[in-house]
Amino acid sequence: MNLCNLGELQMENKEKKQMLTTELTKEKSGGSAGMIQDMSINGIKLHLAQNGTGGPVIFWGMYPHQQNEVEHLWESLLELVPEQNFLLVAFQVEDWNRDFSPWEAAAVFGKEGFAGQGLKTLRWLTEECVPHIDRTFGVKDREHWLMGYSLAGLFALWAAYESDVFSGIVCCSGSLWFPDWDHYVRNHVIQSKCSVYLSLGGKEEKTKNKVMAAVGDRTRAQERLLQEDSLVESVVLEWNAGGHFADAGKRLAKGVKWMFGVKSGL
Repeated sequence: MNLCNLGELQMENKEKKQMLTTELTKEKSGGSAGMIQDMSINGIKLHLAQNGTGGPVIFWGMYPHQQNEVEHLWESLLELVPEQNFLLVAFQVEDWNRDFSPWEAAAVFGKEGFAGQGLKTLRWLTEECVPHIDRTFGVKDREHWLMGYSLAGLFALWAAYESDVFSGIVCCSGSLWFPDWDHYVRNHVIQSKCSVYLSLGGKEEKTKNKVMAAVGDRTRAQERLLQEDSLVESVVLEWNAGGHFADAGKRLAKGVKWMFGVKSGL
């Protein structure tokens, strides 16, 4: 992937970067207070928090308009992996259906379709965001993971087929029902060595929406394909109780916990 021009980034930092800090008390882990730093890169908001020192850089594509989502995930991470070191980098797109969809598709529920601007988001992530974070925080040599929930989970998995930046993928309740996804994965392979965590709620495939009801079979098939991919070092499909909207933060944190486990055993 191409890096951004350093001069352009420096100008961007001067004009667009705004740093704010909010204390998060690690009540459940009993640790010291952490800090969330807010910034923007080329118009996309980021929220960063470091637990301990070192560890992987975990990029997370989040919902654009949901209050306290970062705080909720942070609390879940501190509950499940309080002893682990990691840097969380949450990025907040403007339009969920547009910015995380890999290609155009008609509406599956409601009236809003998918504009297929995922490639634009992926290029921003790999060519602007990741290099900026690497340089600013000196984390280029750390592992880089990517995670997401629902359509952002599909985006995270798709990114592993389209780029070689991420060595860990966490796809929770991923929208693998997305039109033509089954055809896409049969004709593509993962681009670099990585481990993949998949999860799904047990009730998600029991919807009356015929397109979305395919998510169960699609996710099972996805696990089998990844098991056969020579660049996938480890893969798991974990089933959770409940439907699609049952505690996304906790499910993501479970994926991160699994990733730490397999990485330490590789």
